[in-house]
Amino acid sequence: MVTQIGLDPVAGVRHELTVFPDHVHGYADICSVLRQIQPMENCLYGAQDFELAGLVGLERRVLAFGYFLGVMVGDMSKHAIYLRTPRTMTALLQLSKRYESNLRFGNFVTYCAGMLGIPMKRIKDYVRPAGAPYDAYRWESRQSRLVMWMFEKCLGLREGETTTDDPIRADWLTRTPHQFQTWFLQGFADSDGYVDLNKHEIGIVVDPNEMLIGTILANLGVRFRPAVIKNQATVLMTVREGFGVPVFSPHARTHKFELAKQLVEAKRFHGPWPKWLRLEVDNLLDHHEPSGIIVRTILNEHNIAIRSQHLRRPKIEGA
Repeated sequence: MVTQIGLDPVAGVRHELTVFPDHVHGYADICSVLRQIQPMENCLYGAQDFELAGLVGLERRVLAFGYFLGVMVGDMSKHAIYLRTPRTMTALLQLSKRYESNLRFGNFVTYCAGMLGIPMKRIKDYVRPAGAPYDAYRWESRQSRLVMWMFEKCLGLREGETTTDDPIRADWLTRTPHQFQTWFLQGFADSDGYVDLNKHEIGIVVDPNEMLIGTILANLGVRFRPAVIKNQATVLMTVREGFGVPVFSPHARTHKFELAKQLVEAKRFHGPWPKWLRLEVDNLLDHHEPSGIIVRTILNEHNIAIRSQHLRRPKIEGA
């Protein structure tokens, strides 16, 4: 059984007749939908901003679908309109201004939405209340039947369920081409991943989807270990292992991608440090700088990667 979509009374725009399968069994179902949907006109020009060739063919649109789907599972808020037939959903993305690169991240998500024919734009910034640390950038899509189909049929979620508390039902993802799995993983990791500068590790908070994400990582040949951090299921991997995929999008280029790249390319000392480096670290210790600040200072100023456990002064024999 399929649902046919014609005139969109919410947007007031006529689309080509679009057929959405009632069940998603695999990659072919995604392709069948996207063949019927035209990207937004500005996508051809926007691609240049993200170091992508200015083409909007099916393969590119399918990858954009995978990335947008990953962000839906991660950072994105979804607001369903269930009382209208057919049902629609809006997507809202809010990203902290702590990192300026989040502006590029949000714009890349908007580009991916446009590739799917979903109008999405930046809206008024969130202004923090007194005592909160940062304002935030915000983007919002128009009401979309495609977003609702992605939520219900692609992610397998029901009315009242959320991506925060309920595991998605999307085993079909593990049977898709590796490039599609990579773009999905990148959308998810750009949302819920982080770089541990002290341990030189990448972590991705996978709760409550640890089994699915673990399978995707295994499919992509990524070595990782499961952990529970702050009561949340997390997967951990070396920065070099994660950057080899890469698990963070080289097109969105979030601060996570940039930091992982910086760590991978940095110089390392596998024996005793040079005297000048030891003296500089000791000077920072004397000024009671936190370990994270010291590690980042050495990385930024000298392109040298050190670990926090190596900051302590070496013992002097006979002391």
